[in-house]
Amino acid sequence: MVITAIYGYMALKMPYYGRGIVGAAFFPKVLAVAMFILCAAFFVVSIAKPDKTKSVGDEGFDLKVMFKPVAAVVLIIAYAYGLFNFGFRIPTFIFFLLMIRLYGEKRWVYLILVPLITTVFFDVVFRGLFKLPLSELTIF
Repeated sequence: MVITAIYGYMALKMPYYGRGIVGAAFFPKVLAVAMFILCAAFFVVSIAKPDKTKSVGDEGFDLKVMFKPVAAVVLIIAYAYGLFNFGFRIPTFIFFLLMIRLYGEKRWVYLILVPLITTVFFDVVFRGLFKLPLSELTIF
């Protein structure tokens, strides 16, 4: 909740360009409201239904359980690195492909179509609607 409050404060300090204009400050404000609603909902659920907390005992961490979250973090870091060096389309497609495969999808049709459609969708939204200049890999 504290992180949400700090993020919301920072989002409110972003410049505002007037009524009806969707600028750079619009989505951070929407995200701050969504984060606040989710935090409040989780807080209410945690008070209404107390649950036994799990803690790491003397056995330590189970590496099989920790593989997917650690691999996902590594993929996110590699994706961020790839965005700066290879543009938007190629790293985005590879990132979605590897994330879907990591979490268990084995059908090749979904492994190709979902990342392709998602990459095209984000490309159209960010370049077409928002007019963001996304970098691309240039060979020549």
